[in-house]
Amino acid sequence: MTNQNGSATPMLSLRDIVVNFGSVQALRGADFDLFPGEVHGLLGQNGAGKSTMIKVISGVYKPTSGNVAIDGVEQHFSSPRESRDAGISVVYQSLSLVPSLTVAQNLFLGIEPTIFGLVNTRALNARAREFLDSHNLPLRPDQLVSSLPFAYRQLCEIGKALIKEARILILDEPTSSLSKAEEPILFDAVRGATRKGVGVIYVSHRLSEVVELTDRVTVFRDGENAGLFNTPDVTIPQLVSVIVGEKLAKNVTTSGEGAQRRRSISSEGSAALELSNVSNDVVSNISLSIRRGEILGLIGSIGSGRTELLESIFGVRKLKAGTITCNGHQVNIHRPQDAIDHGIKLVPEDRHEYGLVDDHDIESNMTMAMLPLLKTFGFLFNSPESKAFTTKIVDRLKVKTPSIATKINKLSGGNQQKVVIGKWLGSDTKVLLLDEPTAGVDVGARAEIYKIINTLADEGTAVLVCSSDYDELMQLCSRFAFISDGAISGTADRSQVKDEKDLHNILEQSRERASNV
Repeated sequence: MTNQNGSATPMLSLRDIVVNFGSVQALRGADFDLFPGEVHGLLGQNGAGKSTMIKVISGVYKPTSGNVAIDGVEQHFSSPRESRDAGISVVYQSLSLVPSLTVAQNLFLGIEPTIFGLVNTRALNARAREFLDSHNLPLRPDQLVSSLPFAYRQLCEIGKALIKEARILILDEPTSSLSKAEEPILFDAVRGATRKGVGVIYVSHRLSEVVELTDRVTVFRDGENAGLFNTPDVTIPQLVSVIVGEKLAKNVTTSGEGAQRRRSISSEGSAALELSNVSNDVVSNISLSIRRGEILGLIGSIGSGRTELLESIFGVRKLKAGTITCNGHQVNIHRPQDAIDHGIKLVPEDRHEYGLVDDHDIESNMTMAMLPLLKTFGFLFNSPESKAFTTKIVDRLKVKTPSIATKINKLSGGNQQKVVIGKWLGSDTKVLLLDEPTAGVDVGARAEIYKIINTLADEGTAVLVCSSDYDELMQLCSRFAFISDGAISGTADRSQVKDEKDLHNILEQSRERASNV
């Protein structure tokens, strides 16, 4: 077999890989090949074995049995360093940047240019500028990583991998917070790497971008190979069917019916949340209204102010001007607890940093937002009330877990996200703010989360969802608001939008009109 570049020998080959964790078999004889200069998609639900295979390739896990070869030579990696020395670089969902350092310092960490034994800052920034420009990455060398939006940190992490000239580059959910406008930046960087012979393993739950970018696709299910396809020969519905199985595929592809059903609700319902000339250091004179039972999509590029607007409503960022009205009453929100008290809840973009305590169990994560309601003789957790509430929500949201005592870091991404949403269901939620609600979540769990969101809206909750996945917004929302440079640049009803491309075009047109005012 040869790839599109005519190479007959895979640069990376894995055969009959088995990985056991006690009685749990994470991989059951899985195979994978990567050729020079190709982008090979690796797909599957959370728990299908993708992450385990990546960790075998990167030297984190030793396979129980099977063969790993690079350029036909068998390898036995005993550490990630040995994998890196072999030319393998991984960009994980959990980033490995140093927030207190600049973009340039992170890019060249460990390989800084020096003079007389000291870091040559001028040369460092110059090299970083040259690299960033050559890859069209919208970053400045002198920016502190701590000041960057999450999506920009992802671009910095990808740049960090590319700058080390890896032969094999593994990207794990690299566009989880990138909008349609930023995707080409990443795609250009990936294609530039493949033109130099780099092989790229691309892991993503966004099937539209997998179809656009990859040459071949391997699907894992239950730790085994479920299919291998040349990308031009396969459709998204076919991939969904292989990923989740034919029985579940129909449910996945019909999850957008809620937007159609709620159009009349959103046009007739009373306003649950009204913003009037809201302003601070990031957002400017924003006026917006969301009705009970409506799902409103907030759309903008990286740096547009989309996340900052949600944080302003929730009290993470202080307002300097404007008013917020909730269910007809003006409210003063100075901190997140004020928003929670008024029924406004936020599911943040980065669930690990702001939404969960990873080394705590499901019960403590699910109930920490409502501790005053669950105290029993001064004890906060493990009360009968907290156990009953957690069990009820776990059952309602179909969280897959052995028990409510399971640590959060043992759950799949989709189940973790259900816990983040579930912790707000124990108190009166009038407005739910969702920032990238399905980032890093597989196609099956994504459909389940959509059903949860639709059900909450059907029950009268107003939902403001910020997502860089336009297909997600098309499935969920009955109306859209476009944000650019911290200001609302336009709105559109779902009936005015045909598809994802149309949504992107409307965003660009509204941004141009706003810039010309």
